[in-house]
Amino acid sequence: MNLDLRYLGRSGVKELRGGAALSFAPNLARPRVFFDGELARPLRFREAVSALHDVVVGDLRLRPRDRAAHEAWKKQEAEREVRLRQELHGKAMRAELERLATAPLPPNLEADFRAMHRLYWGARVRWANELARHDPELFRHLVPCDPVVTVAPDVVFFECFSKDESSYGCLSVDREAFKGARDAGLGTTNVDYSLALYDHFQTLRSYRPTRLLVDPTGFEVAVEGRGDYREEKIDLPPSWLRGFGQIQAAMCLPCRRVDVPVEAVYSILAYLTRHRERTGPRSLRFQLTPGKPPVVVIDPWGIPIPCRGVTCDDGFAAAGPGRGAGGLGPYRAGASSGARTEATEEIKVWGRRRLLALARLLPLADRIEVRLLGSGLPSLWIVFLGEMRFTLALSGWTANDWTSGSHLDVMAGAVSPDAQLSDRVVRHLELAQRATYGELAVALRAPDDALRAALHLAARQGQVIYDHAAECYRFRPVMPVALSDALLGPEPPEVAEGRRIAQGGVEIAREEGLAGGRRVVVARAKGTSCELLLDADGAIKKAKCSCSYFYKNRLRAGPCRHLLAVKLHLAGSGDAGRAPQPALIDEVMFTRTQN
Repeated sequence: MNLDLRYLGRSGVKELRGGAALSFAPNLARPRVFFDGELARPLRFREAVSALHDVVVGDLRLRPRDRAAHEAWKKQEAEREVRLRQELHGKAMRAELERLATAPLPPNLEADFRAMHRLYWGARVRWANELARHDPELFRHLVPCDPVVTVAPDVVFFECFSKDESSYGCLSVDREAFKGARDAGLGTTNVDYSLALYDHFQTLRSYRPTRLLVDPTGFEVAVEGRGDYREEKIDLPPSWLRGFGQIQAAMCLPCRRVDVPVEAVYSILAYLTRHRERTGPRSLRFQLTPGKPPVVVIDPWGIPIPCRGVTCDDGFAAAGPGRGAGGLGPYRAGASSGARTEATEEIKVWGRRRLLALARLLPLADRIEVRLLGSGLPSLWIVFLGEMRFTLALSGWTANDWTSGSHLDVMAGAVSPDAQLSDRVVRHLELAQRATYGELAVALRAPDDALRAALHLAARQGQVIYDHAAECYRFRPVMPVALSDALLGPEPPEVAEGRRIAQGGVEIAREEGLAGGRRVVVARAKGTSCELLLDADGAIKKAKCSCSYFYKNRLRAGPCRHLLAVKLHLAGSGDAGRAPQPALIDEVMFTRTQN
């Protein structure tokens, strides 16, 4: 998709009388969005927005080494050695070498070497920084699209994807945190961003008043022909656009919610910084035992990090971000699904070094909440910073971004969205700006499964976002127009083939109901045997299939074509969403209590 960017000036820190202003230049090609307010805690915002920068430039993909330069160097060294050997045959050269071998070393050789070495690397780092600041082509290779800022009635939040598209960051700041905030233009836009802006962030100080300004000047004056006006047209990859919808899909899947102490996250990051694993596994293992504090194990060393002061309990997302730190009592395993067990559940997550983006936030964090979808599936880390929240969403592992094979939306209960209901959802949120799931259900009077499907469709089209910290849906058009299937690109092969198999290629062998509205379905899809465990909302909890795709990926990359075909077949027969529950997310919540 081609995106037009038009900016007047550049984002940066501007000196004002009695303080400074962190000014962001909005995209003039989009509707008018502006904001102006003084930051109550500039230091906290500096650390949070710097962490967002670490997400933006993050790229931990493994790349094969380019050995062309090394091979050329080896050839050059071999030729130099041949020439040197030829020169050493002379008697004069031998005499000179013998003299140098017996001569004493200069007394300041080590100190002189280190001084020259510092000069060289200092010049090299300055050159690299200069290139990064003033080379737009290099920056565009690093950041496919400028961050997105949304001004809402109650918050201002910034969103971004990492370079490798495996991490998503969102910084949300309450409007009440601004002193003397003026009228704001509500909406969503891109803001000018460059690597030099990171250096501007570091100049924020607590003793100097600082205003956060989404500058509306460009909307109010004629900009054509001005020297600081520039236009840019970039071609956004479909994966960047699909990522927003996949995050929404991930948040509507059943998950486990864990309150992890700040000191536990610090211990994890400190150990990973000091040690480098040479062999696998390279996972973090969450050991969740009912009634006991969770334990995070760092592999492959097997280092346990106990989350002291935390016990387990069950709850729902509707509890909201303002729930207390304790008082929920002992955990009753599986209370929300009807199953009761005292067994320890273990969930593994990979790509843990991406968590280093949270390092600067830990000294300022009140608490940290982790949401786990399952082993090898995405996880969300929400850092609460008083009037700010920082959300870091990680794909299942670093090499697997949010879209390459991870069609998580098809694991949810609803699979046949109603376009008209989705339009009603968007129009309602455009007027209300934000709403909880319960408020949407009351206002639209739609069935539970149909409303979930409509929200999925609106999110995939980039019109709606789920605010994980505030537990509500918000109107947020990530692009100037709704994203159609043509813009998002073709469906993943497993999804397209699953839809084809569902049309007459599925045979249900057995279907058995379990406690809590769950069901076990045994079927054959195109001659392949498979089994599914569905929750009360029709979402896939566990599955088994004899195909090679499932053998390699399990459910980490989404269901295979056979499991998807069975799920679509059940949805078509009206049995996929039997006995829906009112809760938004079936989760297990771990809350802080006194030890």
